[in-house]
Amino acid sequence: MSPARRQPARRPGGTARPHPSPADSPSASAASAVSGSAVSGSAVEDSAAAATAVGSLIELVVGQVAHGGFCVARAGGRVVFVRHALPGERVRARVTDDSHDRYWRADAVDILVPSPQRVAAPCPHAGPGACGGCDWQHADLAAQRRGKAEVIAEALRRFGGLDAVADPEAHPVSVAPAAPAGRQGESGARRGPVRVVVEAVPVGGRGSRGDRPGGDGDDGLGWRTRMRFAVTAQGEIGLRASRSHAVVAVPDCRIAHPLVAGALAGRRFPGAEAVEVAASPSTGQVAVAVYPAAAAPGEVVETVGERRFQLGPDVFWQVHPGAPEVLVAAVRDALRPRAGETALDLYSGAGLFAAFLAVDVGPGGRVVAMESDVAAVAAAARSLADLPQVSLRSLRVTPATVRGVVGSGSTAGRVDTAVLDPPRTGAGPAVMAALLAHHPRAVAYVACDPVALGRDLAAASAAGYELVSLRAFDLFPMTTHVECVALLEPHVIELIVTR
Repeated sequence: MSPARRQPARRPGGTARPHPSPADSPSASAASAVSGSAVSGSAVEDSAAAATAVGSLIELVVGQVAHGGFCVARAGGRVVFVRHALPGERVRARVTDDSHDRYWRADAVDILVPSPQRVAAPCPHAGPGACGGCDWQHADLAAQRRGKAEVIAEALRRFGGLDAVADPEAHPVSVAPAAPAGRQGESGARRGPVRVVVEAVPVGGRGSRGDRPGGDGDDGLGWRTRMRFAVTAQGEIGLRASRSHAVVAVPDCRIAHPLVAGALAGRRFPGAEAVEVAASPSTGQVAVAVYPAAAAPGEVVETVGERRFQLGPDVFWQVHPGAPEVLVAAVRDALRPRAGETALDLYSGAGLFAAFLAVDVGPGGRVVAMESDVAAVAAAARSLADLPQVSLRSLRVTPATVRGVVGSGSTAGRVDTAVLDPPRTGAGPAVMAALLAHHPRAVAYVACDPVALGRDLAAASAAGYELVSLRAFDLFPMTTHVECVALLEPHVIELIVTR
């Protein structure tokens, strides 16, 4: 998984997003979510008569959360995607974009009837026209996770063709080492609808807020260990405003891990275009890279269990301190690797999953890891040098490379299990078909975009595989982003024999 895939989407000089942003145009799932929202239409009619509606105020009754960090409403028959609002609220919103025939964008600037889930934003830089790094600072964490669960369920229904519902009663405050929600029995066959629960993940590690006296381990803050900042004309670190190139100075970003904040406290970077920081809560190490680069960036050591990974800020690593351990556990629990098996790790990055799969399959097994980013492959080679059963392939994941990953013809090897952690655009139907043509007994799909996951699950279904279980993790509190781990297994047709 290369930095371009899973690190922030970069504009010149930095990014506004704390995690990869969705496509610029709203998803079809968002457009389908507008039923029941309404508005007094006089302001819309006046705006329609004007040359542009941008800057005009409209009163909205806000509908449900949609994919992309906004809610959906209607104004005089037109769909409006509104930020800084919550479902059920009545707001006065300022139109920020009217360039599309089918929809407008707007920011809620006056909350007329607030939701019970509305809270004061903990960050002074959050709000309309301010920093675009977070989407949900105005919502309590339970509402954030419920909204993300609804977005996942909608994506699975609309794009995956699955019966899926958000479970509003089950949003735990910590991750328990239990079996994945939705897995039913040793056969793995799922019965009934997919019940989506977004689980909280503790931050932990050195210097974390939750480890300090009186600290709150689940306040949604202080979790981001890797950040790329833009730089203002005065040399201050900043992030970009929503859908803008404007840089907002954020010397005290609330989602930045304390190690990141401490490394940059009081510093200015005159003449720089961007500053990238990587912090390791497991070791306390911090590396800072300034661009244009005056020197090679340093590296940090990340530890997961007893395994050490050495990598620089330019190599992808999960940005939440609890993410590597939680995701590894979820993948291993889903796949249940066995000694002597062959496992594939597609989009393998720095080798996080490959390392632990190698332990599971043992010296008599094999792990083939495929990654296109040269720096990530080099980091994996250093970190996994003691695991000869791991074969690292510096290759782009394509249908052709996946088909030939274990040879072809009569000499082709088998594939028992696979994990893939693709970019936010997903693996795509062709790669899914090539992977599943190897007939693995189990596939763990790690996804950072619910819509892409839904589309790839539909492709898996066409290839004879079904979703057995799904876990979702809130690894990016205050933002729209969420991580899922889906288990796929061959569809079993139950035959009923009658006399």
